[in-house]
Amino acid sequence: MQLPKVLLAFAFCATPLTTGFSPLFSSLSKLPTPTPRASAESPRFPSPFLASTSLRLASGEDISLEDVESLSFKGKGKVGSKRGKSKPTSSAGQSPVTLAPEEVFYEGPPAITETLIPTLSILTVIGIIPAIASYSRQAWVRYKITSRRIRVTSGFGGRDMSEIVYPDVVEFRSVKRLLGDGDFVLFLKDGAKFEMRNVPKYEDTKGFILGQVSEEVKKLYESGGEIQR
Repeated sequence: MQLPKVLLAFAFCATPLTTGFSPLFSSLSKLPTPTPRASAESPRFPSPFLASTSLRLASGEDISLEDVESLSFKGKGKVGSKRGKSKPTSSAGQSPVTLAPEEVFYEGPPAITETLIPTLSILTVIGIIPAIASYSRQAWVRYKITSRRIRVTSGFGGRDMSEIVYPDVVEFRSVKRLLGDGDFVLFLKDGAKFEMRNVPKYEDTKGFILGQVSEEVKKLYESGGEIQR
């Protein structure tokens, strides 16, 4: 019968698995375990997850990542700081400079007293023209005297305007009229003259203007700037 031979062959093949005397399995067990060979060359495509603490320049010099970051942000401020110029901060002891508000001393037409004599002269034919001129000045001429400037609006319909500031004044003269008003003339640095006629409240206006001009102009006026009639 063939059955015993088959069982015998099966027993012969199965025996080395438990006893270890099979020539095939014994030769396989004696093979050395493969070990990874270390390569001297770096991989062609390095992994992006490998961290490196230094770089090699073309000249062969090593440079660290900290030096690279300092070179990259040189001239741009510290890392993480906002770009742009920082606003200057005022110290605690300094206060912002503020200009005093402009004070208006007088704003209005010339003194009404300039119309008295022309009005009386209307009775004559010759006095009509001076009367018209004086009333025109009352309608169109405006003086504005402030702590910073003097402005005169004149001309037909009040369309002409001239203005000066006190630092430009080099000389000041005045003339007092009979009824309390007066005339003022201011000489400027460029040689021009600035005139105001029949200004009301002569004494008060003169004192205010003298308080705004320089000390040199004030001393020059006190030495003979007021003309007496």
